Amino acid sequence: MAVEFGDHASGFRHNEVVRFINSEVLMNGGGPEFYMAFRSRPWNEVEDQLRTVVVDPQVPRALKRACTWSALALGVRVVARQREQQGRRIRRLQDQVEEREAACWALASELQRLREERDDATTHLRFTQVALQQAIDEREVLRGRLLQAERLAFADPLPPKVVPVMAAQQHGAVACILILFLCGAEDRTQHPTHARRVRYRLSHIPSPNTTILKVYLLS
Repeated sequence: MAVEFGDHASGFRHNEVVRFINSEVLMNGGGPEFYMAFRSRPWNEVEDQLRTVVVDPQVPRALKRACTWSALALGVRVVARQREQQGRRIRRLQDQVEEREAACWALASELQRLREERDDATTHLRFTQVALQQAIDEREVLRGRLLQAERLAFADPLPPKVVPVMAAQQHGAVACILILFLCGAEDRTQHPTHARRVRYRLSHIPSPNTTILKVYLLS
């Protein structure tokens, strides 16, 4: 018997077909040798061997027919084997496609996350730039106030709580009366009978044309 019943790798689905082929092989003087020898070989080797048998004048015609039926069964087997290999290849490609799709989805999610981080970073950078500009503006304002205060301090070197009140000309000399207010002066309403004492001290600076009269209010 050339083709075995129930052999799914043979490519035949119906037992009637298998029975007819085996019958033709046996009726023409053949056997399972040709089929079994090339059942796992590619079709080109099967065809080459069949050609060798067909062109050999020493081989009886009936045996040539038997080998031809066996070669036909082997051709179906080759097609079935190729179909199975193609199916495995397709399944493998489908698995690869699914893996690529999963990788693409993962990359798309990562890209979306990176875009969101970029947008957040851009927004944060803008807020930081605005805050920096505000700090620079405030610094310039404070610097201007500081420069103004320094100019005023150099222009008026008098100590605190000393106020010039009057200037007059007397015998060609400049007299300047300064009043020094003391922060710790007593309240007159608490001591109505207490008379405030005033002491005058006349002091001269090295310049011969300038006299300073300082009046101290003492409690």
